[in-house]
Amino acid sequence: MKKNEKDTAVLAQIAPIFGGITDTELKTLLHCMGAFEKSYEKGDTIIMDQDKVNYIGVILKGSVRMLKEDIWGNESLLGFMFLGDIFGESFAVQKESSSYVSFVANAPTDVLFLAASNIIHTCPNCCSFHAQISQNLFELLGQKGVRLMEKIEVVSKPTLREKILAYLSLEVQRQGSKYITLPLGRSDLADYLDANRSALTRELGRMREEGILDFDGNTFRILL
Repeated sequence: MKKNEKDTAVLAQIAPIFGGITDTELKTLLHCMGAFEKSYEKGDTIIMDQDKVNYIGVILKGSVRMLKEDIWGNESLLGFMFLGDIFGESFAVQKESSSYVSFVANAPTDVLFLAASNIIHTCPNCCSFHAQISQNLFELLGQKGVRLMEKIEVVSKPTLREKILAYLSLEVQRQGSKYITLPLGRSDLADYLDANRSALTRELGRMREEGILDFDGNTFRILL
């Protein structure tokens, strides 16, 4: 780790993959994982489709888009990752570790990379914290699977309004309130819903006029 990289106390607070690992243990763990940090500008490609993936990325600042491009050059947004999230793990833990998608910085982004092989293979020193990070990784893989099912649930709705309502319903359930703050801006939300931004803005306006919801920026209040 370089001198300008975040200290271990900060890492433990923002990244669930380090949950249950003490500050002292984390310093040893990062060395064991061959950890290194890189910075990216908005729009920079972090991992390209078909790249060989040997490292798991941990987002220390910014956010990352997961994209898939078809043979005609059309891109589909599969998901977003934010502060503390991991990415690339689904490919890094496989024997054939080529990426199926691209990961692109959605804002100025700092990423901490961890060698996947050093997480999934048994530590020769039998360190308890090594077992903890493996457990954390499996839990995060499960959470990623749930997010993917949520994405499928939302975009499979037949109309834009139904997609919006399905997405807002998930956020209400996740945040436990009818007053919610969306993690996505309008452009990103339109991409997530596979919709045109202007169409999304118009539909949200109609829903507000009909008394279904109200909003100010990314803060929404569900009225029905």
